[in-house]
Amino acid sequence: MHSFPCLPALALLALSGAALADCRDETLISCDIGDGRHLEVCIERGNSPGEGAFTYAFGPRGRPELTLREEFAAGTAIPWSGVGRAIWEGVAFRSGGHVYEAWHSVDRLQEDPLPEAGVTILRGESFLASLSCGGGPGTVIAPLFTIHDAMTAAGFCRDLARHEWRRDGCG
Repeated sequence: MHSFPCLPALALLALSGAALADCRDETLISCDIGDGRHLEVCIERGNSPGEGAFTYAFGPRGRPELTLREEFAAGTAIPWSGVGRAIWEGVAFRSGGHVYEAWHSVDRLQEDPLPEAGVTILRGESFLASLSCGGGPGTVIAPLFTIHDAMTAAGFCRDLARHEWRRDGCG
C-alpha cells in the first residue's frame, strides 16, 4: 500500500508559472517546498510506444541536490485506487534504498477544491517525511490524470485488478 496524503490537487495552479518550470516536455509538479528547496517532477514523452520517463529534481531552484529518472516501463507510476475522498496519482523514484513518491491530489468532497502536491519520502517501507508544495506564483500542479494520459499515450494500460500499469494487456 502506498502512503499518499489525502490532500487536494485538480488543475494547473498557475498557468503563468508554467514558463518558470525547467521541464523539457511536461511539468507535473513545480513548487517551493520551504527552506529554499524546490520540487520539480517532469514527464518526458517518448517517440515510440512504451517509451517515456519521469524525472525528479529536489533542492535549491536551478541547483537540485537530487535528480532521479524512472522510465515509464519501470512500473513506478501509481494510479489512483478509486477509493477514498481524495483523487490522486503519483510516481515513485528509487535511489539508494529510499523511495520518493511524488503525488498530486484533490479532495473530491470539497466544492471548490484547491490542488495540492508534494513528495512522500520512505526508507524501505518506513515513512521518513511528507513535504507539501507551497502555493503562490510559480507553482505548477498539472491536472489530475496527467500521469494516466501520458502512460496511455505511451501504450500502457491500467490493470485494475493488480493496481498497476502494464504493456502486455490488461484484463
